[in-house]
Amino acid sequence: MAERDEFDKIVEGLDLDLSFPDEPADPVVPDPVPQAEVDDPIEDEEPFYRRVDPTPLIPRRRGILLAWAGVVGAPLSLVLATVAHIYLDRPVLAAAALIFVASATYLFLQLPEHGPSRRDWPDDGAVL
Repeated sequence: MAERDEFDKIVEGLDLDLSFPDEPADPVVPDPVPQAEVDDPIEDEEPFYRRVDPTPLIPRRRGILLAWAGVVGAPLSLVLATVAHIYLDRPVLAAAALIFVASATYLFLQLPEHGPSRRDWPDDGAVL
């Protein structure tokens, strides 16, 4: 047998009850709800969320549609040109970058304002 180390000396002095019951304990039954609480009408509370009408997937305004085409199309055209090993001149690269920046700026400017003029300001949640 191996030598007894310090851990064995500490553990031998403990009185541990490691016996487990043969049958599980009886389940706890919750107290029944008094009838007076059940009959109380639920107060009309403010809903947890507010319903917002869904926006169409494809924008109806031509300017926003063109801006999205610029935001997606300019980088995509540069990637496709790179994959196809087509070397573009500097003015073409500058035009693609300018189209991307102008389109993104236009889209940011079209976002609705959420300021003190709105009835739900300050808004405390996201619009789904």
